Amino acid sequence: SSRFIFNLISVFLLSLFFFLSVILTQPLSNQVTAAVLIPIAIQTALLVGHDPRPYAIMIALAASCSFITPLEPASVIVYSAGRYRFMDFIRVGGLLTIIIYGVAIVLVPLIWQV
Repeated sequence: SSRFIFNLISVFLLSLFFFLSVILTQPLSNQVTAAVLIPIAIQTALLVGHDPRPYAIMIALAASCSFITPLEPASVIVYSAGRYRFMDFIRVGGLLTIIIYGVAIVLVPLIWQV
């Protein structure tokens, strides 16, 4: 029972940091997002008695998910040249981000034991 609660807390915290990273990486660069959130995640993990490595990996993965808006330089080029709409990025980028989250929330705790 206590192991289940421990795992539930770790999945909640990993998810929280993933989605916070995704939100921050839309207007900011992925490096800035990771630099801001990783120290917070490490302290949070240590505070609850978890290994901080899965938290850093989850933030690194999520910070690279800047697909939801065309604010990243490579996306701006595609946005203007391909005549895409802002909603195209939200639709496709949102789905891709959810798929990456699904894979990451399963594999990160398995590979890097929480």
